[in-house]
Amino acid sequence: MSSSPLPLDQEALRAGGSVTLLFAVPPTLVARFVLDNNNDTSGWAPLLSLVAVLGFVLGSGVAAWRQQSQRPMAHAVLAGAGVFVAAQVVFLVLRIATGGDVRAMRILTSFSLSLVASVIGGLLGNFLQKNGMRPR
Repeated sequence: MSSSPLPLDQEALRAGGSVTLLFAVPPTLVARFVLDNNNDTSGWAPLLSLVAVLGFVLGSGVAAWRQQSQRPMAHAVLAGAGVFVAAQVVFLVLRIATGGDVRAMRILTSFSLSLVASVIGGLLGNFLQKNGMRPR
C-alpha cells in the first residue's frame, strides 16, 4: 500500500506566483519587446534580465517559505516554472502576431535560468522556514 503524496499548498503557490509575476515578468517584457526591437547596446537588457532572475528567486522563495506541506522545492519550482511558462506563452503569441522572431534557444536558455533561480529561491525559503522564520 502506498501513501498518497501530500497535497500542494495552493495559497503558497498563489503567493509565490504573484510575487514572481510582479517582479520577474515586467523587466522581461521590457527587455524582450522594447530593447530587442531597438537593437539597443546600452547594457539595459542584461540588467533587466538580472532583475527578472532575482524576481524568480524572490517569488520561488516566497512559495517555498509559505508552504505548509513539507515540500518547499516542489512549491518553488512550480511557482517559478508556472509563471515562466504562462508568461512565455503570452510573449510567443504576441511575437507571432506582430511578426517578430521566435528564438527557441533564447526561450530554453531563459527557462533554464528561471529553473536555477527557482531552486535557489526554494533553498532560501526552506532555510528561512527551518530556522524559525515563519510567514504571517
